[in-house]
Parts: sequence; C-alpha cells; structure tokens
Amino acid sequence: MLRLPRVKYIGFALVLAAVSATAAKPFQAHAQTKPDVRIATGTAGGAYYAMGAVFADTLQRSGKFGSATSEAASGGIESARLVVSKQATLAAMDANWVKNGRLGKPPFDKPLDLVTIVPLGVWQLFFITLDASPIRSLDDLKGKRVAVGAKGSGMEAHARVVLGAIGLSFDDVRPMYLAFGAGATALREGKADAQLQCCLPQASLTELTELAKARAVTVGSEHMTKVIASEGVYSDGILAKGAFKGHEQDTRTIEILNAFVGSATLDESTAYLIAKTFLENLDAMTEKSAQYRSVVRLVTEAKQKGVKVLEMGAPLHPGSLRAFKEAGIVK
Repeated sequence: MLRLPRVKYIGFALVLAAVSATAAKPFQAHAQTKPDVRIATGTAGGAYYAMGAVFADTLQRSGKFGSATSEAASGGIESARLVVSKQATLAAMDANWVKNGRLGKPPFDKPLDLVTIVPLGVWQLFFITLDASPIRSLDDLKGKRVAVGAKGSGMEAHARVVLGAIGLSFDDVRPMYLAFGAGATALREGKADAQLQCCLPQASLTELTELAKARAVTVGSEHMTKVIASEGVYSDGILAKGAFKGHEQDTRTIEILNAFVGSATLDESTAYLIAKTFLENLDAMTEKSAQYRSVVRLVTEAKQKGVKVLEMGAPLHPGSLRAFKEAGIVK
C-alpha cells in the first residue's frame, strides 16, 4: 500500500496521521479531508479568549472543519510563533504585534511571514483610574503604580508604546504586570493607581465600575498626535458615553486594530473556508460576543474604502480575499 502523510494538529503538538490508497487500482481522487483549526487567543478572561471560543464553536458547528478549538496563549509573542511554527492555525493579535513580527522588530528576533485572515475589529485603548485619583492626564502617570497587563502580553506592549510616545518609559512609572482581572482588582483595592484597559465590553472593567467609581484618563491633542505617529497602528477614536458605568460623556481615546492572523503558507482553501464561515456567521457571533460589533463597522468601511481597511498590520491572505470578494465586500 502507498501511504500518504496528512498533517493534523492535536493540542499544540504536530502529529502525523496517515491515509491509504490501494496501489493495485488506478489513482482516484479522494474527498479532501476537512481541515482542523487551532486558535491561539490571549490570557483567560480577556476579550481574545472569549472571542476565540465563540469563533471556534462557530467553525465547529459549520460542519466544514474536522475540529476547531481555541486555547489561551500568554501574549502576542507566543501567538505569532505558534502560527508560524504551524502549531496553531490562527492567532488573535493586535496590529502593532503583527507589524513588528513582519518586520522582525523587538520583541521578535527575526521577520515572521504573517498575514491577516479576518479582522477582529477596532478597540478603544485607555488608562482608567478611580474617580478620586489626582491622575488627570497621561503625564500624571509618572511615578504611579500602573497595571500594564500580563508580562509579554499585547497590553504590556501597548503600554510601552503609548507611554514611550509621550516621553515616559517603564522606568518612569511603577509597572505592575497584571492581567485584566487582577489589574482591575488591584486598582479597586488601592494597590494600583491606574490600569490600561481595552476591548469593551470587558468583564473586569464591568466588575470594577460596579464596585467602585472610576473614570478614563484624558488623552490630550498633543499626546494623541504623538501616539498616532508612533507606530502607524493607532488612531484617534471615541470612548462613547455609557461605555462603562459612570462614563457619562463621549471622550477622546486611542484606538487599535486587531486580527486573527495566520501564516502566509496556510493553505488557500483553508483560509477561504475560515473567512467565508466568519462572514456568514458574523451577526450571530456578535450576539454571543459583543466585541465583534466593530468588525461590522470595518466591513462597512471596506465596501467604501477597499481592502486596506481589512489589513490589520499585514496583507489579507489570498484565500480570505476571495471570500471577501465573493461576499461583495471588496472588488
């Protein structure tokens, strides 16, 4: 018998399975095996973690995939490496991580061939503090205890870039490497002076603002200009009134692009199926995870402005592009 290797992912280990064909008979095409999809998300309790679970469930229920699972990952560095080493099919990543990975800029030690599979949206990024705090602007963070996210996470990277853009480093603040839930608790209990938050609705922020009176730290025009110019992945946005309890008026905030990324070597038919399933079920996924709402905004913008709107720090995979074209979103 002729034995043909087939690649299958189980956990984050690469396993070789085999299928056979009878050599005595003329060659016949066999039905293509349904692809397996493994999603690397973010720390447990964060937005990526929740969105990955919803998407994996959607892919599995579609019947187009052999299996679809999602698991927590420690941050953008690990997620990118899992994708390029083919231990994961997709990774939830912020556009700054994607861009740095493609360029081989720190914290990556070499260029990574990453592409956008589907966008994850545009999220507000802001520092929050208790209402009685003397912190009124980003400058006031100097010398303060700031929960910047888990070590090696996308949030830590954002904190470094945003603070660096306005002339502050981690040497100028007292960084606390705490994930969303732990950071919010530290702020509420007076063990931290501020926390970097994003990805609304965010469970940790909801709990914080239900138990304590908190407010977002203002981003002035000069600071916003510097942040936007820093990496090319941030934009000037609005933290809408009612975004969290006690937030009573629209305020200026930083926005960041996000995506499910993959390797450029991902099979085109697999990328197509993933993107097609994503688009077909976007409304239903939004009902289960409200963070998907901003993807609807991006899809609408792409119809007017073209494919660049969908490129979250990296070009769109050809298979994904095919799905977006078939859906009438881009030409």
